Amino acid sequence: MRWLNICAALSGALALAALAGRHARPDIELSTLMLAAIAQLSAAAAGLAIANRSGRLNAIAGAVILAGAFIFSGEIYFGAYTGNHSLIMLAPVGGTLMILGWIVLAFANPADT
Repeated sequence: MRWLNICAALSGALALAALAGRHARPDIELSTLMLAAIAQLSAAAAGLAIANRSGRLNAIAGAVILAGAFIFSGEIYFGAYTGNHSLIMLAPVGGTLMILGWIVLAFANPADT
């Protein structure tokens, strides 16, 4: 699942870039960025681990976890860096997707073919 490996690695890079960007904007609350980065880095690590598995449920779980992290963390980054919180309703959607992805992973066979 090369595509999952690529998406997970880019997700981790985005999380670190969002944290590093705070150096240019020290006015942004660090704890806000940390929440988003922890969620996204955790999802990235899960995606990298899942990329070494095979099977449809594993692919679905990895994609849903990463998509949820992108939505959840992306909304937090967007709000923190722009001050525009009009998309705040997306954070619970992203969080729910991450939870659903983990539930799907619970039922996926690690050696599924």
